[in-house]
Parts: sequence; structure tokens; C-alpha cells
Amino acid sequence: MEMKIDIDNPIRPVLLEFFADWCMPCKTLSPIIDKIENKVNSLIDVKKINIDKEKNLTAEFYIQSVPTLILLDNNGEIFWRFAGVTTELEIIKQIHSLLFEM
Repeated sequence: MEMKIDIDNPIRPVLLEFFADWCMPCKTLSPIIDKIENKVNSLIDVKKINIDKEKNLTAEFYIQSVPTLILLDNNGEIFWRFAGVTTELEIIKQIHSLLFEM
């Protein structure tokens, strides 16, 4: 069962992963995000957004390429944005930066 996350009024930080089923780099990044989610699920929420199914959110965040990661703070403001595949270490570093800034 997928938990509903209010992106406009988050209770805690949210990591958004914009992806597409046909995107090979997305398939590379997805297991990294799953691993991170298991490590940080007590601190932040993670939401995977299929750009072909959630066109409104894709437009709202001006997604031009996939995969794109967006880290939102408690106020729903963008703290970090990255397009492409990155490392688990870099994503964790950004999450820690946000949490220690709060």
C-alpha cells in the first residue's frame, strides 16, 4: 500500500524521484533510491513519480529529463535538484545537509 504524501504541505522532507518505465538510467537509479529509502525512511519520505502517469506533477516541477531527483524541505521548498544518475553517497549527503540545516 502506497502512502499518500502531500507534496505541497509535507510533514517532513520528501525525496521525489521522477522516472519513466522506458528510461534505462531510471532503472539504474531505482535500486539506489530503494536502498536509500530503507536507510532514511524514519527521517524523510520518498515518492517515486512516473512522468507518464503523473503529468501534472511533472509539469509543476518542470521536469525536462529523467531521472530527476528533487529533495523538498519541510515547507515544500526545493532544497536540492539533480537530473541524471548519481551515487547513493551523494544523495545521502544532500539528505544529511538538509536535515542538519533544519
